[in-house]
Amino acid sequence: MKESGVEAREIAIQCLYRIDETDSFANIILPNLLKGKSLDQRDKNLITEIVYGATRMRRSLDWVIDRYLSVPPPTKLRSSLRAGAYQILYMRVPNHAAVSATVSASSKKNKGVVNAVLRRISEELQINWPDEGTRLSYPEWIIDLLITDLGEKNAFGMLEKMNESPQVSVRDDGYYQDLASQWVTDIMNVSKDDLLLDMCSAPGGKATALATQARKVVACDIHESRHQLIYENKVKLSLENLTQVISDGRYPPFSSHAFDHILVDAPCSGLGVLHRRADSRWRIKERDVKNLGKLQVELLDSSIRLLKDGGVLSYSVCTVTDQETVNVVRSIENRHPNLIPEELFHEKWRKVGNGLQILPQDSGTDGMSIFQWKLAN
Repeated sequence: MKESGVEAREIAIQCLYRIDETDSFANIILPNLLKGKSLDQRDKNLITEIVYGATRMRRSLDWVIDRYLSVPPPTKLRSSLRAGAYQILYMRVPNHAAVSATVSASSKKNKGVVNAVLRRISEELQINWPDEGTRLSYPEWIIDLLITDLGEKNAFGMLEKMNESPQVSVRDDGYYQDLASQWVTDIMNVSKDDLLLDMCSAPGGKATALATQARKVVACDIHESRHQLIYENKVKLSLENLTQVISDGRYPPFSSHAFDHILVDAPCSGLGVLHRRADSRWRIKERDVKNLGKLQVELLDSSIRLLKDGGVLSYSVCTVTDQETVNVVRSIENRHPNLIPEELFHEKWRKVGNGLQILPQDSGTDGMSIFQWKLAN
């Protein structure tokens, strides 16, 4: 009979191995490995915490581990060491249990090294990190960019907060949605008579919320596969005034001056939601931020011709970089002088020009930004 928790750790190690070996997303590999397994909820929670946590903190873990190795370890061995070190450093698991169960869960040829390294780590009273990037486990470019855009105090507050597990929030209608996203639809101040276009809608969280406020909502998204998510949420919430259209937001198939209100909740770097996406910090590249800024301007450009005179354009992103917020706003306002900025207010959000921004440490939510304009007659 296996020691308590060993099977859960075997699955966690296997999952970490597959993520590295196949360069796959953690949120795809993990559910597939859990499928069909007879595990209680406690073991599932343990596996999830180890996999997402070790993925998120891999820079920190590898620095701690590699001090006790003379050569880089093969992927399977590194997966065992990351799983064990994460439990010792970041979980409320007794050190002896973390070491013993992880050794038992490791392959026969790796047991000796895993035991030796994890015991050394568990005996350390204090780790003297070489720098903040290693301690917090982020790529240097993300740290540098956020310090440049937000200042050191706000940047490190945000980076610390995004190493914690995200909070779970539920709307009144039962839909799971972060509070910051819920506040975006409140800040938009939609009229009950509005014909509203949600330009980049999937999975439909904001579209379904807006459908309870507006006369009719058209939910657009370029990805046909993601429209199934919108449809499922629409049916679950019994929203008959929500229509779906598969479309590239840069080339929307709608008549000019058709909509009272348009939301462009644009694709972005997601640097405000790194706590929700364990491997995003290792996948997003610095050049992507610049390219996404260009895409965001294109989406806003294409939206403006669809607005009625006096119509409202809202722009939101789950990031806080200047390139995707104030720089995009400046570009759009220079190109379209008939857009009149609306000054927004929410007691939980910070002012950024005429728009608003919330950082993860402000209220324990995602990091988001929102700006809004009215099209002059």
